[in-house]
Amino acid sequence: MKQTGSVQVYLLVLVLIGLTGLMFVDPWVIRLALILIIVLLGYTAFKLEASRVQELWSEKLQLEEQRHVVNVLHIVNRLRHDWMNDMQIFFGYIQLKKFDNLRPYMEKIKENMQQESNLSKLGIPSLIAFIISFRVKSKLLQLEVELDQEVNLGQLSLREGLVESLVRKMLGLFEQYAAGNGDEHGVLSLAFDVQEEALLLDFAYQGPYDQAGMEVAVREALSESKDVSLDQQDWQDEEAVVTIRLPFRSHRGLLAAGG
Repeated sequence: MKQTGSVQVYLLVLVLIGLTGLMFVDPWVIRLALILIIVLLGYTAFKLEASRVQELWSEKLQLEEQRHVVNVLHIVNRLRHDWMNDMQIFFGYIQLKKFDNLRPYMEKIKENMQQESNLSKLGIPSLIAFIISFRVKSKLLQLEVELDQEVNLGQLSLREGLVESLVRKMLGLFEQYAAGNGDEHGVLSLAFDVQEEALLLDFAYQGPYDQAGMEVAVREALSESKDVSLDQQDWQDEEAVVTIRLPFRSHRGLLAAGG
């Protein structure tokens, strides 16, 4: 890469020398030869630059792919760990002959599986991937997504990217202002409530956090968008509730935006 850059600089210097020489050379044959040399050198420099840009882009794609693979492995390992814990508890009840505990535990597993199924059908693949990744990677928050029924956010009449942007922003803020440590995690619950005229994003947090900083950060974050409003907020010592309202776009508004 550095060698390619040095060659480009050398070629550009030769081009400048050739252009300067055109000012002091009179015979047309020599001038024509200089022009041809300048064009050749310029073309070579251009091809080298195009090759360098392509190489940089290829390296960037490889790094992104590596990060994606690592992220997927983290998610798979986390899911495997959770399932192993469930199986150990399940077989532990069997070995101890605590059969009365099996049914409620199986109901819990069934409910978790239904929640995961509903999460996978949210309708915005990038948002689903972000939520799953956040649950695995966050060291300060335990994220719980409450989905009692299937909700396809991608079919709602909302500005494209609005829901994902808000979820990302709010989860980032809660993680930033959470005051947990390695042994103590705050619990953040996220629910999607589809009403007749709007979608409500309900965030309920329990655990230590910077209350004053969080209040200011939420107000500032929501003031940046005219498409949302703060429907409810409740700030306590170790508890916070924030509900964001996303009004659906009217048919008239959609036509105006499209026209």
